Amino acid sequence: MSPVVRVATRPAEAVPLVPWRVRLRLDELVLAARLAGDVPLPVRVDTDGGHRLSDRLSGTPLSQARSLLAASLARVDDDGPSGARASLQDQELLDGDDVDPAVASALVVLATGPLGLQLDVAAERAAGTSRLRCWFGVAPGMVVQLSTGDGLDYELAWFDPALWVSQLTRAVTVEPWASSTAPMALPDYVSLPSELLAGNAKAHDEQRTDLVPAMAASHVGRVRLGEPGDVHDADLEEVLAVLGTLGRASRGRLRLLALRRDREEKPAVLSWLLFDDGWHELRPGRDATSVLRRRDARDVGLFSLPVVDAVARPAAGAGEER
Repeated sequence: MSPVVRVATRPAEAVPLVPWRVRLRLDELVLAARLAGDVPLPVRVDTDGGHRLSDRLSGTPLSQARSLLAASLARVDDDGPSGARASLQDQELLDGDDVDPAVASALVVLATGPLGLQLDVAAERAAGTSRLRCWFGVAPGMVVQLSTGDGLDYELAWFDPALWVSQLTRAVTVEPWASSTAPMALPDYVSLPSELLAGNAKAHDEQRTDLVPAMAASHVGRVRLGEPGDVHDADLEEVLAVLGTLGRASRGRLRLLALRRDREEKPAVLSWLLFDDGWHELRPGRDATSVLRRRDARDVGLFSLPVVDAVARPAAGAGEER
């Protein structure tokens, strides 16, 4: 994440073109939401949700994670010098007894904007799995993003919708970690039966890779792969190579879910997989197939931009993405 930008008291309606970012501990975030009018947060900190949150704290034993979570939440109501209120005051994020108007406005949009999005990114590293979770709220003329990697420390950012693509690209840009000197890559385009994809994943999960050659042989002629303008039916050797990469070499994944809050509408979901050669989109194809396509990190923002623009369009104008 980029360096912190401290927010002085400013009109709540002012939306910066350059993103404003505030680093907040969990206790500071909870108190800020309370002072903003008990704004609901996407982070569950009640008993059940708190347990789920502590389960997700990256790289921390469960008992220690729950202890850290309890210690953080105890600072919410601590009015002393080590409590959340004193910390917000030190950061100039309080306006009298209330939270700064710009922070309050951002939290309201995060919770109630007509469009809500959730992004989950996981990438394998030598030291373990690195995770990022982001929540977005979109309203006319404003996007708010709340991000965390460990569930205890957060970044709250708000910015003009013209910056949507660049900010989402920032969140999903990761360098894949290759564990060998021979990176395992996928063709730019792969189409295969969904049952083969699921069966291959199960065989690798259960360490029954001896079943994969028979599965591959039974689907020869139904797997297509290649580069743009040169897609062909895969032979058995190519099918086995693709299944081996899919089963053993995934370095991470991302999932972006978008849901309109102001009307009945099915959520839109985008799923990608990370390999040694970068991101590949995974989506349903025709006739019970699954399709993987090589993608640039910027594409996730470009693909979701029409959904964001449908809400943000009243404020659309000249900007970075248009």
